[in-house]
Order: sequence, then structure tokens, then C-alpha cells
Amino acid sequence: MSILRTSRAAVAVMLMSLPVAGFAQDILSVTNGDQTVTYTREALLALPQEIVVTSNDYVDDLTTFQGPSLKSVLEASDIGEDATLKMVAINDFASSVPAGDAFEYQVILAVLSDGEEMSVRDKGPIWVIYPMTDNTELQDDIYNGRLVWQLKSITAE
Repeated sequence: MSILRTSRAAVAVMLMSLPVAGFAQDILSVTNGDQTVTYTREALLALPQEIVVTSNDYVDDLTTFQGPSLKSVLEASDIGEDATLKMVAINDFASSVPAGDAFEYQVILAVLSDGEEMSVRDKGPIWVIYPMTDNTELQDDIYNGRLVWQLKSITAE
């Protein structure tokens, strides 16, 4: 009988550690010094939204991306345009990005692509998007390296 109780207890602990449907999970952390702010998809969608219609080397056609501006997220964490951002993806790919890009261009943290949430398989849940079609100077390999998809964290350096 004690084995059965132990097994039930172990199952209960495992179930409690699993994500619960209906509860929002953090998908992005933004760190400046010793302060970290986390965001759920719902929190990102609750911020003022920007729309960027653009193409890049990773989509075939003009695509409508939606999400908060990177600038607004940086400002909420007191990150200025002089900072360098370490952007890290779910697979630990990292890119160093000048924060000044967010202050000069309409860079967004896209959470929707053509009105649909992006799955991890489709470069989501967050993809850093630059307005490349409207700014020919952004159509350069250096900016392709800044289009971090599956973004999970931003750290000011």
C-alpha cells in the first residue's frame, strides 16, 4: 500500500510541475543590470502594437508582422539607445544588436505573422523584425543576423 501512495504522490508532483492549460507562461525576459522583466505572449499583445509589412531573406512574400516595438520594451526596462543588446533564441543562437536600431527604425518583436500566432516551428513565438522593404539600407547581411527568431531573452550589455 505504501508503494501505491508513493506512486500517487510522485505522479501528483509531476503533474504540478507541468504547465497548466489556461495559465500564461513567460516567453521573453529582458534584463538590464540586476533587473529582469518577463513577458507572456498575452502581455506582449497587450502593449501598443506596431505593424510592419515587409519581406526578408526568410519569407517568400511581403508578410504582415505585428507586435510591440522593440523601442517600447527597451524603454520599459530603462535601456537606452547606447546599449548593445544580446538577443538569445530558444536554441541558444545569440546576436549582438545595437539598441540604436530600435530607436532609428520601426523594429518590432513580432508575435503575429499575417494575423496568426507563430509557433516555434514557424520562427515564433517571437521574431525580431526590421522594416527591410521600406529601408533599403537594411537589406544587408548584417541585418539578417539581427532577425532573431524564437527569441527568448534580451540582455543589455
